[in-house]
Amino acid sequence: MREQLVKNKDKIYDGINRCTSITVHETANTSKGADAQAHANLQSSGNVRQASWHITVDDTEAIRSYPDTAQCWHGGTREAAESSIAVEICVNSDGDYDQAFKNAARAVRDLRRQHGIGRSKVYDHAHWTGKDCPSKMRAAGRWKEFLDLTDPNQKENPVGMISPFDGRLTGHHNDRGGYPGHKGLDIAPPKPGQVGMPIYAAFAGTIRVLHRTAKPGNLKSTWAKGRTGNGMLVSNPDGEGNGYNHMRPLDHFKVGDKVVAGQLLGYNDRSGNQTGPHLHFEMLEDWDNEDSDYPPELAFEKFKIKPGSAPVRTSIAPVKPAGGSSKPSMPAAKPSVPADVKKKLKAMGYKNLDAGDVEAYQAWHGLVPDGGWGPKTEAKYQEVVRAQNATKKMKGVPDNWASDGYWGATSKKWAGYASGRNGWGNPHGYLTKKYINNLKKAQAW
Repeated sequence: MREQLVKNKDKIYDGINRCTSITVHETANTSKGADAQAHANLQSSGNVRQASWHITVDDTEAIRSYPDTAQCWHGGTREAAESSIAVEICVNSDGDYDQAFKNAARAVRDLRRQHGIGRSKVYDHAHWTGKDCPSKMRAAGRWKEFLDLTDPNQKENPVGMISPFDGRLTGHHNDRGGYPGHKGLDIAPPKPGQVGMPIYAAFAGTIRVLHRTAKPGNLKSTWAKGRTGNGMLVSNPDGEGNGYNHMRPLDHFKVGDKVVAGQLLGYNDRSGNQTGPHLHFEMLEDWDNEDSDYPPELAFEKFKIKPGSAPVRTSIAPVKPAGGSSKPSMPAAKPSVPADVKKKLKAMGYKNLDAGDVEAYQAWHGLVPDGGWGPKTEAKYQEVVRAQNATKKMKGVPDNWASDGYWGATSKKWAGYASGRNGWGNPHGYLTKKYINNLKKAQAW
């Protein structure tokens, strides 16, 4: 896509476009030469029309006039301007409309991937005001065809799927025989009652919602309406979404973070309304619509994965998705653990004192979990020790707990206490840059 950005802001509203939908228009200009370049020039020169749009597409190219975040004057409503990206398709008589149609679908597909916009949030102009636009497409009954072309297909988006949890399938989606209103499928751990079992990203995507504070038995909604546990909502590149319920996300994750298929997300817990520990996994046609759920069984079947099968992985780190090469990959050799590192791990309470424990430490503290105690891991360890010692210097915090380099329950308890006492706004005691900066300002560091 080529850029020819409009320099002035006369034809856009103030504010940031939320980019939660895409609106498709046609220029309605059948004159010869009324191609994408001509319309881009029209906008650049000031545009006598009381309208503006982000992208113009013809049979040879797409030209961007405004960034996606601009609130262009289109759709006939302020809501369209504030939330939707406008794509205009040229209908010039000397152009190839069928090719422009395909090029526009490709542009919309790229926008969907970039912003995580679901199929149901791709609108025609008629959606907003009832105007017969895009008229040529509507007259030919080609809207569904256009939408189909905007869906990222497997060849163009080879993400693949990973089994998210090792265990036993214990509950189906309501459309597959599960109880009424059950929006996902349930996978219980290998042994009944187990918690703290790792959960992995089934697909690549972007974290949209996180919840970490739900207690066992909670009945209030958390990361989505009707979901009562800790968990996470991830949007996929094609605009679909994945929900993970009754899972304690890793502390370092925040909304907006990218994840890859097979990446460790967190561990199953007892949070929310559940009769026994399990992962409740959901698939959503539109990540931004909590009621767009469909049977996750369909995804497992598509990728030939048995629900509850062991995730295909060689470590806690991201791994190759299932459904790729037919040759099984050999597990990577585990790094050896030096004696001084084993001593540190033992002081933290780890039992095996091997590369797996190093991985667990790295994952817990927001590092790439490769099992090797390298300079970055050592630097994190030293940072944690220093943060623990600094926290002990804060008024009211006792010093009779270990500075062992592991930011666990005790460290978070007293960091939360120090933060509350000083108005730092960190009630859960997370080890963040802001908390460290506050310790420095308090001259405790």
